[in-house]
Amino acid sequence: MNYAIKLKEGIDQINFGLSIENVCSLLSSPSEVEEIGEDIDYPTTILHYENQGLSLFFDNSSQESALSCIDVHNPQMTIFDKKVMGSSIHDIEQLMIKNGVFNETMEKEDWGEERISFEEKNIDFYFNDGKLISITFGK
Repeated sequence: MNYAIKLKEGIDQINFGLSIENVCSLLSSPSEVEEIGEDIDYPTTILHYENQGLSLFFDNSSQESALSCIDVHNPQMTIFDKKVMGSSIHDIEQLMIKNGVFNETMEKEDWGEERISFEEKNIDFYFNDGKLISITFGK
């Protein structure tokens, strides 16, 4: 699998809008399936692929579930042709600016991680001890 993030599109052949069945045919069975959000009218199915370092979020609010968000924590993952896992906040900021993505927001999460977000591209970078540990992005 090619772990190149395509902003607002997906990763490799895993594109936003695919059904759970389509994704499972491309990746095989997930290591874990999680159901969340039923109690807040935003039902979501999460397929965890631990060996690939992926968690795929499917919006279940319509009749067919559709891939809406991807969380990546795979060390082979790239964005703009650069492997970034373990990068510093400054390095990610510079990479995004170099590629024309601006207007970031930064926040410290309650659980301790730092997050920088680029809303126009619907992407969040999560850092622990100043090093990138995961990327969450959507369409």
